[in-house]
Amino acid sequence: MGAGLVLVLIPLFFYLTAVVLLCVKVADRTSPKMGWVFAVALIFGPAALLTVGGLYDSGVW
Repeated sequence: MGAGLVLVLIPLFFYLTAVVLLCVKVADRTSPKMGWVFAVALIFGPAALLTVGGLYDSGVW
């Protein structure tokens, strides 16, 4: 269980770091509101897709 958690957390850390840097760059060039829109889409979009996919694979949905 512990090794599997590390295999998930390390790529998640790198993904979130890249997303944060991208959203800050977008917010600097446009507006802070647009930076938040990018952040919500890039962070919660994949999380929602993984959740729906997991529910579908498990047969719940």
